[in-house]
Amino acid sequence: VVGKKTSPTPVFSDVMPYIIINPTWTVPESIIEKELEPKTGGKLSKLRKRGYKVTFRNGRAIVQQEPGEKNALGRLKFVFPNDLLIYMHDTPQKKLFARAKRAYSHGCVRVQNPFKLAEEVIGRPDYDEKRLKALIGKKEHRINLAKPIPVHIEYFTAVVNDAGALKLYDDIYGYSAKVRSALAL
Repeated sequence: VVGKKTSPTPVFSDVMPYIIINPTWTVPESIIEKELEPKTGGKLSKLRKRGYKVTFRNGRAIVQQEPGEKNALGRLKFVFPNDLLIYMHDTPQKKLFARAKRAYSHGCVRVQNPFKLAEEVIGRPDYDEKRLKALIGKKEHRINLAKPIPVHIEYFTAVVNDAGALKLYDDIYGYSAKVRSALAL
């Protein structure tokens, strides 16, 4: 699941040095301002009833969701530190993976099988999927990767399948249209 048309997943590269099991979600300021403040009439303290932790530092609201089954990040967060606040993560909204179109996030990439991916990226035999799932709980667990791996967030609207046929996908962000225009096609 990727970013909505109004909050596209950016194209960039970085390095993933670790994952977090049972992540705390610190809500980005943009989501606080554009969504949470209007929904609460500017009274963010109302979010406490929905399980959020709300504090203020230097006049700025900090809204966090503690680890748990309702956490927006799910049970796993794949961290590649960046200024865009973009990462890959699990989701409690598993039903979104059944949809053909999956542009529902604020820019992050939601992963369908996070524990299988975690087992692969950790790259250590002592951290198989079973052991990772055994760590599910209320406490954050940071697991450093055996070797940090490069992450490339890309955007493709055309691919060639195994049979050699061209498959075209919707250009949800309009990037391909901009390229065609720039190339005068």
